Amino acid sequence: MRIAVISDIHSAYAPFEQALTDAKAQGFDQLILLGDLFTYGIDPRPCAELAAKTIAQDGALLIGGNHDQLYIDLEHEETSYFDRLPDWIGESVTWTWEQLGKHWPDDLPMLQEWQTGPLLLAHANPFGYGDWTYMSGDAEMARAALVCAQRGYRYGVFGHLHRSRHYADNFAEIHVVGSVGQPRASEDRVPQWAMIEYLNEKLTLVRHNVAFDASAHCAQIQQHPDLSPGTKNRLCGFFE
Repeated sequence: MRIAVISDIHSAYAPFEQALTDAKAQGFDQLILLGDLFTYGIDPRPCAELAAKTIAQDGALLIGGNHDQLYIDLEHEETSYFDRLPDWIGESVTWTWEQLGKHWPDDLPMLQEWQTGPLLLAHANPFGYGDWTYMSGDAEMARAALVCAQRGYRYGVFGHLHRSRHYADNFAEIHVVGSVGQPRASEDRVPQWAMIEYLNEKLTLVRHNVAFDASAHCAQIQQHPDLSPGTKNRLCGFFE
């Protein structure tokens, strides 16, 4: 079985579209959008529309992330998460919500997690939807492996960190995939998607860089009239 994984799109249409094109060219049995369609980028509505299209036409599944659930919470006047955000992220969220018309991602079918055989996929970790703990250290990875094993899974694939990581022990094997819309690895600021192949009870995961003009992307952000200079500089900083 081949599973294409595109994670942390964050309203960046160009790398999202390219990653989807690349995944289709390679072929897959299942496409997973591993959460966080929104915030940070300036293409929230085109990204929502492309997600809806690939769900309808390609059978893609959207797994909810914290920056998807955030907008559902705001629509229901739940602001506890929003109230804790730094000002520059809050500005991006407020602008994004206005562009979405306050109904995405409610109009997109969204799962909390997805599993097939011994493989579990969730946005952040295996600890349960709404727990957005980052898999940023060995302690978190080891706990994730233990929880996956306790839940009956040999493999776990997650996003949220915006950096690629891998961990394996006697309990389980954990993969964290990179971000399409906001890469954060200091040594490699390149958008990535991943292809999983599960064959003969063995899982392999290959990461693929996305051809992307980061300079053009940042130029569009800097020219945006509705965001403050400080916020635009923070958003561009992830690609420089």
